[in-house]
Amino acid sequence: MKVYKDVRLANPFLRPYWRHERVTAMLASVPPERTKRYDDEYVQGYKKFLFQWNKSETNRDRLMHDNPGLFFAYLLHDRTHLEPELRLMIEARLLADVDRDQIAHEAKTIPETVEWYEKLFFNVSPFLTHHDWIVKHVLLPSSDRFIEDSSDDDSDEEFTPRPSSEVVRPHLDMTLKFFAFFGGPLICDVMISGFRRDKRITSYEDIPEYFNEQFASQIMRRSAQASGQFEINKYNVMELFATHSRLIEIQRSIEGQEDRHNEFEKHINAMLSELPWTAGLDGKELFAESPIGVYDDGAAELNEEELMLYGSGKEPESVDGVAELTISSRREPENHAKFK
Repeated sequence: MKVYKDVRLANPFLRPYWRHERVTAMLASVPPERTKRYDDEYVQGYKKFLFQWNKSETNRDRLMHDNPGLFFAYLLHDRTHLEPELRLMIEARLLADVDRDQIAHEAKTIPETVEWYEKLFFNVSPFLTHHDWIVKHVLLPSSDRFIEDSSDDDSDEEFTPRPSSEVVRPHLDMTLKFFAFFGGPLICDVMISGFRRDKRITSYEDIPEYFNEQFASQIMRRSAQASGQFEINKYNVMELFATHSRLIEIQRSIEGQEDRHNEFEKHINAMLSELPWTAGLDGKELFAESPIGVYDDGAAELNEEELMLYGSGKEPESVDGVAELTISSRREPENHAKFK
């Protein structure tokens, strides 16, 4: 029988903030429940911290100096309803599997803040490969755009961070986590701000093109966000079907054009590959035994029509005696001879 270090982690209903739930449940007991041997260092450290936090408001500065990472992580959680933006950005970057040092740099904090926050309130890093669990316990809850009244919350729902549309900026809505998880770090970065960091303008002439690209990018980004929140009902379902059909038609048209283009390229490439491309001595050696080889060192060269006739296996009548011509014995044009 396999022995698990912490069997709780195998619970498919485990929520990302399970350590927070564990500590609040222990402190809610009378007297407070003691930590068990299976409680890790984060549960133990958080219990001591939260006990002191709730005990007195006057000594909280001491908590910051004792464990700044835990202190700032708890501030992110504690200010969820007032300032949710930074928390949402950190959670999105965690879902995008961004390095914690980089996340801390973007948030202007220390890496320990990100570490404690992830362990206590958004423990997703060890489970990013568990697609269904992420969808069930992270992505679907984030689609709820409303913050429930805290007075109606029971103990199990004490910590359910859900941004409201009145507080969160439009680009930090529930779609941010979806794009971060499925799109990765670059998509996450663009979805947070709506801008690319590598597009810096160095001249005034580039400004119009920059605005054009940014306009198109914003429209695509907002459209992608809206598609995930689009409510289907009996009034718009036919329009949705029509839009879907149009998209299929456009896609097939594009694919058809690409197929025709690719087929044309294949024919051109096959033709060019059959042509003996040579120059200099290599060309002279290649055509030395051919009918056109005798003209290589002559005073005159074949024109396009004569080359085509030779290529088709025929000898042009106009080349009689041309191979024997020299610079001094060139035949002069008839119209030139009349004026001598």
